[in-house]
Amino acid sequence: MNTQAIQPDDSLLRLQAWGGNDELDDFETLMWQLDERPNLRAAVVGIEILDCVPDWGRLVAAHELCLAATPRLRSRIVETPLGLGNPGWSIDPGFRLDHHLRRVCLSSPGGLREVLDQAQRLAMAPFDKSRSPWEALLVEGLADGSAAYILKLHHSMTDGMGIVQLLGAAHSRSREPLPRTAPPRKAEREPSVNPAILLARQWGRALSRLPATLSSHARGARRLLGHEGKDAGDLLVDALRYGASAQRVLAGKPVKGSPLLAKRNHRWHFEVMELPLSELKAAARRAESSLNDAFVSGLMGGFARYHRRFGSVPSALPVSFPISLRTATDQAGGNRFVPGQFAAPLAEPDPVRRMQIVGRMVSKIRNEPALELSLSIMPMLRRLPLGLVAEAMGERIASQDLQLSNVPGIRDEVYLAGARVTQLYPFAPLPGCAAMVTLVSHGPLCCIGLNLDEAAINRPELLMQDLHESFAELLDSGHTTAAAGKSHA
Repeated sequence: MNTQAIQPDDSLLRLQAWGGNDELDDFETLMWQLDERPNLRAAVVGIEILDCVPDWGRLVAAHELCLAATPRLRSRIVETPLGLGNPGWSIDPGFRLDHHLRRVCLSSPGGLREVLDQAQRLAMAPFDKSRSPWEALLVEGLADGSAAYILKLHHSMTDGMGIVQLLGAAHSRSREPLPRTAPPRKAEREPSVNPAILLARQWGRALSRLPATLSSHARGARRLLGHEGKDAGDLLVDALRYGASAQRVLAGKPVKGSPLLAKRNHRWHFEVMELPLSELKAAARRAESSLNDAFVSGLMGGFARYHRRFGSVPSALPVSFPISLRTATDQAGGNRFVPGQFAAPLAEPDPVRRMQIVGRMVSKIRNEPALELSLSIMPMLRRLPLGLVAEAMGERIASQDLQLSNVPGIRDEVYLAGARVTQLYPFAPLPGCAAMVTLVSHGPLCCIGLNLDEAAINRPELLMQDLHESFAELLDSGHTTAAAGKSHA
């Protein structure tokens, strides 16, 4: 046996704390409570393409091992009485794997389109709120002998980076079965958390923190009065700068939306594409830009082509994207991000200049002094009537034409019950906007998943053609730029 290929148990040990806190924060609570509304459903889906059909017994055993190591995956969400507090995570005493893991064989040999259709249906089906909010589906019967593994989780459980952390630890690094042992279970909270006790804990914690909170406010007041090393003039400048930043962070859409993408029916349609990671990085590097800048530039080029088919091209699109707040000391799983938005250049024809424009815009947003203000107002939103919050959030998000996300993926070669994972396509929720596009790097590939509103983009095949042409131009422009630079030298 090749002992160097054995997956160390340390990776499973890290999963014991996966999922973060035992209670949902205010943002996660809103995502959970608003999920039943069609324009705000919050399912996150990943599709792994496998080079062969995995052994079902090994697949079940792999899930049981992961479940033994990860209490969060055996937990359900428990609400507090009358919604007076935030929900908490509680071990489900009646947990059964067959409620969460299923298999299906296509009635006739199919391909990727049939897998995407299966994933769409799974994504749009509501969660059973009495159980842990995740499901997995193995799809067999593909014409080329491959298979697909579809994983669906509720966004209140984790964000995209948390899912990559989970998969990276749970997957094997060998096609052959190798011994892996789950870490000993730590003492867990009572199997079923009493909702009244959950609320009492939260109120007790709030009361115990009251002196520290008042002290913090007092220190803030002293700073405002100029007793913390700054004179009144400097404090006024700082306050004005922060106020201007807050206005930008909390403002509505940065530019008028495209009339072509204005319709919504809140029905999801999945599409995918992939690009060589090394080539996309090289194109970005030649333009002195980042991989994310190249990703956004290629998308804008594709959406510009799509608009040109149906009329004129707007100068820009209102685009939103998550900004990760994760640090090396954060627990795995959970949600650690804030939203950012900008007017993405659409009319700029040169992909290199688009990359550079995008880079400057994104850098400015990441350095906003009030960047985390959107999280600070979540406690206030949590205490407003849910219908009012849903209307406000739905209107705000619907005004965005496009949401984007770029998540670093797994660089190792990984296996699921003996089948190699060749691609990992990500699909983030489509919260009322026209399109949500997510990139995850997997091995040598950039795997891109597009979640499209069927009414906003009613010719997805044309959009995909335009995107492929745009990224081909972007990759080619990188080579052209390098050749021109050598010639000039």
